[in-house]
Amino acid sequence: MDKPQFTQFTVEMAQEFHRRMAAIIDAVQAGSWQSGAHDLLGYVTDYGSGQKRGLQTLILKTRNRSAYIRLQLDTILGDAPRDRQRVDEAVASAINELS
Repeated sequence: MDKPQFTQFTVEMAQEFHRRMAAIIDAVQAGSWQSGAHDLLGYVTDYGSGQKRGLQTLILKTRNRSAYIRLQLDTILGDAPRDRQRVDEAVASAINELS
């Protein structure tokens, strides 16, 4: 099954994208804290653009470590089980890197 390509980006899609990015940041912060890294998480983003909007990069930093989460926009906005799994895997990897 092919993923839908978002040909027209709406304000609702932008809002949902930011909600999901915030949820990723929140999950990594909580997970790294629970793993013993009691640092406030900082972050920087690099949003792709263009028709496919491509790769979205989220850089997460603590005092001594950093981790990158790179996901396609369609994956971040997707609701398919594989999309959710990829996000979960990226979050787990970031927690591991920061802990």
